[in-house]
Amino acid sequence: MKDKAAVLLSGLCLLHCFLPPLIISLGLMSFAGEMLESEWVHLALLFPVVGLALFSLPVSYRNHRSRGPMLVAAAGITALSSALILPETLELWITVPGACLLMFAHSWNSMLLQRQTVVSPEVLVRATR
Repeated sequence: MKDKAAVLLSGLCLLHCFLPPLIISLGLMSFAGEMLESEWVHLALLFPVVGLALFSLPVSYRNHRSRGPMLVAAAGITALSSALILPETLELWITVPGACLLMFAHSWNSMLLQRQTVVSPEVLVRATR
């Protein structure tokens, strides 16, 4: 459930990245466009995205023992966070891959957890006897 919410939030980051240019290209830049470009929106999206990753992935690691999702998520979090301090011209080129990395990490994590529940420890113990 946490992974699905995290994928949704990362998708909102992508939507946020693509909406302002679309609004500008349609000539609809107004309060909504200015609001989407404001710094507080970036922070309002970044904190739950990072929080869910930090809450979800380490707990899941204890179940499936695969570091891959955490490493991919760390790269995504680094990209999203660095977009706050790098020049605005690079923001789109950094946040889109960062959000995609986080979406991939949570999807991978979810897949590993599902695979873990399909092959329960009891089945593995019986198989080794």
